[in-house]
Amino acid sequence: MAAFGYTAMDVLRTLEKQSGLLRLIVYLAQDGEKPLTEVLKETEIPVHQLYSSIEKARAMGLVSSRIDNDSYPARNLIFCTQKGRRVAKKLLEISKIVES
Repeated sequence: MAAFGYTAMDVLRTLEKQSGLLRLIVYLAQDGEKPLTEVLKETEIPVHQLYSSIEKARAMGLVSSRIDNDSYPARNLIFCTQKGRRVAKKLLEISKIVES
């Protein structure tokens, strides 16, 4: 079954190539909505990889973002979608299997 025009193998290839994407999804699912500056600092994903990972995750419907105009300066906040949280849950299950 193809979602967003991707086959299962296309999705796996994208996830393999996109360094930081899986870590980003798990981090956001656990910590909720975060400013990009915090995501960059706390995940230690290099800035160029972080922006690329965000765009790929957004294209796959795993993350979304919004501008927080209530703070000064305005902050760009990123968060997992419901679909992203489901993927993160599965990734954590996989990590527990590998740990045991």
